[in-house]
Amino acid sequence: MTAVWNNFDDGSRSLEYYADVMTALGAATASSTAEISAGLEKFAAIAETVGLSYEYATASLATITATTRQSADVVGNALKTLFARIQGLKLGETLEDGVDLNKYSAALKSVGVEVLTANG
Repeated sequence: MTAVWNNFDDGSRSLEYYADVMTALGAATASSTAEISAGLEKFAAIAETVGLSYEYATASLATITATTRQSADVVGNALKTLFARIQGLKLGETLEDGVDLNKYSAALKSVGVEVLTANG
């Protein structure tokens, strides 16, 4: 809960709100609140940095954990790695529009996933 509070709290919600979201998602996905909390601890900082809301990050983690039945630690680390690599876009280096798509975003593009929209 400390990682959640430190990374997602903007003063508009109580600690109970964050716990309630985890409890509701745990019940809906057959994941436990402890699992969701442990997974969020792994990627809360990068999730907040890339602009994911608490609700989106929590729902993503709970859904992936429930679907794959991988441990929340594994899923949290995977999401941390994925978002860190997507965040690896560097501005002002090579392309006409000033964007250098690093090897990770290029790999995603090769399988049909566009990291950038027309607006960047």
